[in-house]
Amino acid sequence: MKTAHLFPAFIPEYLGIETSVIGEDRLHEKLQAASDLLGCNFTDFDILNNNYLDNPLISQYITYIMSCCVSDLLHQSEIQPDYVSSFSMGIYGALYHCKSIEFGCGLQMILSAYNCIEQHLPPEKMGMCVIGGLSLDDINGIMRSYVDKVSIVNQNSEFSFILSGHYHALLKIIDNAKADGAMQTRVLPVPHPYHSSVLKKASDEFARQINEMEVNNSIYPLVSAMNQKIISKKEDIIQELVLNLYKPFHWWKTFDFMLSQQVNLFIECGAGESLYKVGKFIEGDFSVINLKKMGKYLNGLRNNV
Repeated sequence: MKTAHLFPAFIPEYLGIETSVIGEDRLHEKLQAASDLLGCNFTDFDILNNNYLDNPLISQYITYIMSCCVSDLLHQSEIQPDYVSSFSMGIYGALYHCKSIEFGCGLQMILSAYNCIEQHLPPEKMGMCVIGGLSLDDINGIMRSYVDKVSIVNQNSEFSFILSGHYHALLKIIDNAKADGAMQTRVLPVPHPYHSSVLKKASDEFARQINEMEVNNSIYPLVSAMNQKIISKKEDIIQELVLNLYKPFHWWKTFDFMLSQQVNLFIECGAGESLYKVGKFIEGDFSVINLKKMGKYLNGLRNNV
């Protein structure tokens, strides 16, 4: 059996069990460390009453912190992956897991990327959306009138896509997709057009900043979600970080690549269950463990020792 550890991006909603699985002390320790490093207070985070989902930057921090907590839990349990991969901005948690960056460096990268994007955004409102239930040809047909404003930045499975670009064009595309029979349409709660060429200037500035941060080689094979290449060297990791801002990625191809490498167990290393849900629409003989199943999985390993 081969295993891959997967790191999710933004959290649209929490399961409500994250703290109990991760451990309250472990989470509080990371929240306090982040508060000290960034000069903010995240220790009042609460999944039910104060989850920061309406604050894009803090939500990114919390997503990263949660993923780092899961990473620590897996390392403590001596559960080693054969591969690691990340979905969009989950790259920072993946690099922490691979010991390529320290915890504080990941926080600084998130802040740096956010600020670079804010400084180089066009004046128009931007965003991202998900469309499910239509084929690639269907989406391309709908987008024909908007190719200068919106682009497909990810394909999750055969009939699931993420689009990025001008907000009002996205809304028109969603309306047309619904009319064509789309089963799912959703505007993502992010104000930035991630993975869009609109962010090229932002990525240039981001590149200058991360070249001054401490990045090390990865201890695990890291599968790029953009080109499915396995990377581990510092130079390749830095390039991946830069490209991750403004280049499209392809989760379906990435998942299929790991399946082709005989991976049959995937562990979602973070809050929520977004990657678990995506995995339901990908064909293959595999299992995905998220936090709902994490406790049982870890107990099973301990009992077999």
